[in-house]
Amino acid sequence: MASNTNGAYDPLLHDGQPAQGRASLDTQSTAPSTRAASRTGAGVDLEAAAAETLAPAEPTPTRFRRVRAGTEPALKKLIILLVVPAVVLLILFFFISSVSSSPSRDSSPIVAPTGISYASGFNMKQSWGSLSPYYDSGKQWAGIAENAGKGSHGLPHDQCRFKQVHVLHRHAERYPTGGALEKLTVLANKISSMTEKPAEELSWISTFNLTLGTELLLASGVATEFTSGSIFWETHGRLLYNATEKGQMFWHPSLNVYPNGTARHIPVLRTTDQSRIHTSARAWAAGFFGVYSGEDNSPIDNDELYKLVVMQEAPLINNTLASYYSCPNSNSKKYTTGSRIYREWVEIYLADAAARLNKLLPTANLTPMDCFSAQAMCAYETAAYGYSRFCELFTEKEWYGYEYRDALEFWGDSSLGSAVGAAEGVGWLMELLGRLEKRLLTDPYGSINVTITGNEETFPLDQPFYMDMTHDSVVIAILTALGIPFGTLPSDSMLQPRLFVVSRLTPFGARLYVELIDCPEFSETQVRLKLNGRVLPLSGVGNCPPTEDGYCPESVFIEALRTATAKVDYDNACFGIPKGWEDPPEYVREDDE
Repeated sequence: MASNTNGAYDPLLHDGQPAQGRASLDTQSTAPSTRAASRTGAGVDLEAAAAETLAPAEPTPTRFRRVRAGTEPALKKLIILLVVPAVVLLILFFFISSVSSSPSRDSSPIVAPTGISYASGFNMKQSWGSLSPYYDSGKQWAGIAENAGKGSHGLPHDQCRFKQVHVLHRHAERYPTGGALEKLTVLANKISSMTEKPAEELSWISTFNLTLGTELLLASGVATEFTSGSIFWETHGRLLYNATEKGQMFWHPSLNVYPNGTARHIPVLRTTDQSRIHTSARAWAAGFFGVYSGEDNSPIDNDELYKLVVMQEAPLINNTLASYYSCPNSNSKKYTTGSRIYREWVEIYLADAAARLNKLLPTANLTPMDCFSAQAMCAYETAAYGYSRFCELFTEKEWYGYEYRDALEFWGDSSLGSAVGAAEGVGWLMELLGRLEKRLLTDPYGSINVTITGNEETFPLDQPFYMDMTHDSVVIAILTALGIPFGTLPSDSMLQPRLFVVSRLTPFGARLYVELIDCPEFSETQVRLKLNGRVLPLSGVGNCPPTEDGYCPESVFIEALRTATAKVDYDNACFGIPKGWEDPPEYVREDDE
């Protein structure tokens, strides 16, 4: 079983290799739980003990001896003097033990430490799944060298250059969606309806009020996106536009020219009309184009800097950045499993938490699902306000369980646990293929909006970089369609190690870079994928070779895209009966994210 040096569970086993088996959550603690001890008898052989108790005793020979007259009453008195105090002491001992073993509601049951920080150094924010703030630290994926993509600008040496970069970006920190807010409201109502005071250590909860908004991007999200755009300018934009050689520290329209000096068209970025996606794209662009650089000759009018193509999010409207809208089966109760399997897991990993919190919050009657909402409240309030006392309520083990819950939902709704996961991602891969092959797309297959992709004004073919702003589930679907080997996730135990760790795949502000790189030693342009600062292994994508630096020749990568997109039966997956799903499980899907 995988553990780090502090004994804490590591879903990646340091190297991101998929596991061959399962490990239940009960095995993650360095000390056995009281529940586990009761099942095993704390090391006692229960069968042997039971057999010994039920076996007939060996007969004992009866012996007689003479007792001197007058000694029997004295002997009885002695026995009484010795036995009665012993019995009294024994009764007192059991009474005191029973009282101490039934602690008051003001004392917590014996559990692993809860709190905002942990002795192991565990960072709970990196176990909040899709609600985790952006981070790019940690081990590389399996098969990738630790120093891959870590040099100057992420290139092997100074003689290398980016030929082109395609950016697929998730929006950043936001308020909860409508469905998520409903669950938080249920929790808040249970807390406010308590008829007894909470335990002293949770007295703060008596004055709790739910003040979160819904759907919109937060101020912290604007900062995340602005920072991301600024960093991309520094690491990629300056090289793509030769800014240093031309004496420019920030973006300037004069940089936007072909090698022969002819002016290029204004850069085109894409987003959707959903507020948080649209605002994220604007914030990213403000960072990249240096809107607040303070340079005297830098324009600040967005229309002079870039063109933003806004794609509509609505049912049956083709949009590769919100592809579930044009795929009816993605909202069918028959063809996704995420809501069902994550609920099964919640009942397992938060059973102890519900018992613990109900003792401290009498009459709240919290369920494991309410405890999940409390964990989500922690993440949402931290994003909105910088801190949440709900974060103090759970153990390190329970936070790992929360991360796995997110994995089950996304895997079951947008990846290999769904009939439509790859179908929702294939359209963007086809657009990427069109850009690489420098051709417009006129077939609406795969949720492609040909009104946009059939026109170079909205779908340019020769930009140094592209940026598309989208949702977390779409990023997962695209990686699935590409062929990243995510494997299968069980819902009754936590798979470890695994590739499908949502906080590493799609945290707030997630970003996938498809980099085209030229170096003198390369006979052909190489393609490299970086997801949140970590190089993705492409050995399972078409015929891309298994290299430690993650490079794949451009021609081989293009052929891999053709193969991957051809494997997806989009029409059948989205509009018919998907292959292998002729008799799907019955359940009701709920959109929580």
